[in-house]
Formats: sequence, C-alpha cells, structure tokens
Amino acid sequence: MTNWKGEEQPFLRVETQVYVLVNDENALDFTKLNHVTEVNGHNQAEHIPSNTGTPVQYEGSTTGPGYNEKASPYQVSWSVRPEVAKVNIATVEDWFHHNDFDEHYAHAVRDLVVNPNLLSEMGTH
Repeated sequence: MTNWKGEEQPFLRVETQVYVLVNDENALDFTKLNHVTEVNGHNQAEHIPSNTGTPVQYEGSTTGPGYNEKASPYQVSWSVRPEVAKVNIATVEDWFHHNDFDEHYAHAVRDLVVNPNLLSEMGTH
C-alpha cells in the first residue's frame, strides 16, 4: 500500500473489542479471549466475542501519544465492536504472566483526535 506521497507503507488490520474489568468470576476470561494462532506469519484472534454488535469499520493509523498531532506511517483498517464486554479482572493478571507478546503493563494511548484532516469516515458492513 502507498501513502499520498507514493511511498510504500505497511498495512495492518485491527479487530477491536472494548472490555470493562469487573470483579466477577462469571465474567469472560481475558486469557482465553486473547489466545492467538499464527496464520501465514500473522497473528489471528480466535475468540473475539460475537455478541457485541456489528463492528464499525474505518481506516486510520496506529495509536499512541506520539501521534497526537500527526498520523503514524502505518495504515490501519479498524473494526471496532460497539458494545462493551465484561472481563473478570483476576484473569487479566494471569494473562500478563503468560501472554504471547511479553506484555507486562498498560501502554499510553493517543488523545482524542479532533483534527478533521486526521479523521476518516466510518461505516459498517
């Protein structure tokens, strides 16, 4: 994929589910939700909830505080489910100790984007 300057840019597809952490043993297990398999060198999420609405889809870039004023060079196709799912908070700690990505802490996020030049139209499929 190329950007507006004609330069080759990596392209990512992100499937997203928003979770709220609850102190409830009957809530979803974060470790099971985040189990991934690799297909053709790409990680695939197998257990994204299917009962949290039709995903809103849009194009954008990666996130993080380094991209508050400009878009990142990575073009991303986002698919975000509109309904929140509840996750047992105890299972998040378990995931941190045994995850495939060696993650051990939360990362910073990008500020709310309000610059219209950095926003794309949203749609559903």
